[in-house]
Amino acid sequence: MKSNTFNYSLLAVGVAAVMGVSTGANAATPATAVTAGAAPINNVATASYSIAGVSQPSVTSNTVTVNVSETANFALTSTVDDGSIGDDTAINQTATPGGTTTFTHNLTNTGNVTDTYTINTTGNDSALVTAAPDYPLGTAPVTFTIVQADGTPLTDAQVTALGTQAQTGTLTNGGTIRLQPGTRANLSYEAATPDDRNGNDKGVGTLTATSTFFTANNAPGATLVNENQTIVRLPTFKIVKTATSTVDLTVANPQIAYSIVVTNATTDYSAAATDIVIRDVLPVGLSLPNGTASDVTVTGGAGTATISTVGTRQAINVAVANLAVGASRTITFTVNVDRDQFTAANSSVTNNAEVYDKFVGPVSPLPATPVLGTDYDILDSTDGTIGVTRVPDDAGEGNGAGIDSPGVTSFTRRAVAVSNPTTREVPPASGTASQATHSTLITNSGQDGEGTNTNPLTFTIADGGNNGAVRPVTGPVSATYTPPGNGAPVTITLQPTVAGGNTYTLNSTTLPTAQFPNGIAPGGTLEINYNVSSGNVAAPATVADAAAVGSTETSVVTLTPAGINAPAATTVTDTTNVRGLTLVKSQALDATCSGTVAASTFIQTAVEAKPDQCVIYRIQATNTSSAALGFNLNALTISDLLSNFSAGADLVAGSPATSATASSTAGIASTTSTAVLGTNYTLVPQGVGTLTFKIKIKNAR
Repeated sequence: MKSNTFNYSLLAVGVAAVMGVSTGANAATPATAVTAGAAPINNVATASYSIAGVSQPSVTSNTVTVNVSETANFALTSTVDDGSIGDDTAINQTATPGGTTTFTHNLTNTGNVTDTYTINTTGNDSALVTAAPDYPLGTAPVTFTIVQADGTPLTDAQVTALGTQAQTGTLTNGGTIRLQPGTRANLSYEAATPDDRNGNDKGVGTLTATSTFFTANNAPGATLVNENQTIVRLPTFKIVKTATSTVDLTVANPQIAYSIVVTNATTDYSAAATDIVIRDVLPVGLSLPNGTASDVTVTGGAGTATISTVGTRQAINVAVANLAVGASRTITFTVNVDRDQFTAANSSVTNNAEVYDKFVGPVSPLPATPVLGTDYDILDSTDGTIGVTRVPDDAGEGNGAGIDSPGVTSFTRRAVAVSNPTTREVPPASGTASQATHSTLITNSGQDGEGTNTNPLTFTIADGGNNGAVRPVTGPVSATYTPPGNGAPVTITLQPTVAGGNTYTLNSTTLPTAQFPNGIAPGGTLEINYNVSSGNVAAPATVADAAAVGSTETSVVTLTPAGINAPAATTVTDTTNVRGLTLVKSQALDATCSGTVAASTFIQTAVEAKPDQCVIYRIQATNTSSAALGFNLNALTISDLLSNFSAGADLVAGSPATSATASSTAGIASTTSTAVLGTNYTLVPQGVGTLTFKIKIKNAR
């Protein structure tokens, strides 16, 4: 923008050349007035007379001379209030593309002679205001009204003296006007700004007046120049649109809350915005709850909302009659979300807002597809690819006054849970080799990656607390990931968050991105395998060191999602049953000592026997583990001490025998000096190994 280097005030200069005096000027006036000598007026008188009727010679008087001095001067001053009035510049006058700007000036005859002036408008850039303009102002006709120098109407005598000079009228460019001394012409013209100019563009032109008197006398300063300057002022819209950042699509009625704040930003070239329309065309999948203007609230000033359609989409249109520089309007509304439109992983929606304005006149109700030049001249949008802002580019960049931002919402449909409760069996003392392994399944049935830094998961494996001799094994666990679509499984080892602990975190670190590029991807599963041990020592010497056969324990696996819109924690309860060997001893009376008794006659209660009768003992060892989950019992030895019965009975020689159910292996029957034995049985799950032998009641005890 040119600076006003010289700010003149009007001081008409009239210099009497005959006095040889020159005075400096600080207004749009010539440096000196021009005085030209007119033809002198010489006056001689004559007299004639007679004496006594006789004519005498005529008498001529002396000559007297009047020397006429004509002094010409004039002033051309701007009457535009640009911070100062009466100088030779008019700066920073508002212009609009394709419009005109009015400039007014006074041309005053400050001399003592009537003069004629040639008036021109130009697109020139004079030296009055520094720096280059962006465009030249257009030339135009100049209207005029002649009044007295002080602005009062002409006197009757002055009107008469006008002669052929009109008192008011319009001069074409280069036309002339004649002014009497002490009168002035109020001049006005409309300078055009081209259609293609933008905000902050500056135009320059001049209004000139050339004195005929000065020109005829070849005097300097015959042409006075006033510079006129425009600046294109347009609204600079700043659109800030905010939205609910994330929406959980698993809720009953997912919604997004929107706020649009439109500000007419303050810049050196700002102008009030009148009769604009703010529009929001809702993306596919979003809709107003009622589909009416009642869904929309406008604050910060007046604004009228209407609802239209653009194809199948709803459009919110808010008409604002006036948005002053620095003022804002805030538009708020809530929309329903059609979850079926956002099923892809990491789905989101970007909702833009637009402001439409015209250089002249109101923006009419917008059609579905507004047309530039017909429906609008200015379009500002949070979609930076379609804006026609007509303001400098830097206004919408970086920290520019007109920076815009859209509303972006990310959708989550998180559905991750643990499942697959299992039942396993352990022996009374498992050691490490016979621990039970439970497999808990983490399934991602949502549409977001799980087990990432954004959506971390934590799971714990807790002891049920029902059986002190059975517990989950703490420390590392094995995890097998099966990608969606039955991809190739990946097995890793997960370490607890605390060494020896039972809490584990799944994130982008514990699930390496090389193997888990999206954590547990939608449709993927992660199988957690953990062990349960029994017994207090590796090789229990007593029953107290082992878990009781037939006892049970539970362990609880809890999965707790974290992050945005995390679903609720889920649990599974696994069961561990203690299985092993049961030993049942029964007896049957063999009164004749024949060795043959029915199986049904064996009882665990007392029998009545007489001397010389026999009793058959049956000892049955049973593997209580189940066929589906169990384990073999190996190197089984059944022993019955002779001392248990030797005081009242004798072992019948050759009677010890062994047997086993199908798929099991019977032991070898033998007798030592101290016991009856069945050695080296192998019992499959649910298998039974039997040792029988016969004793004979002593006759003399």
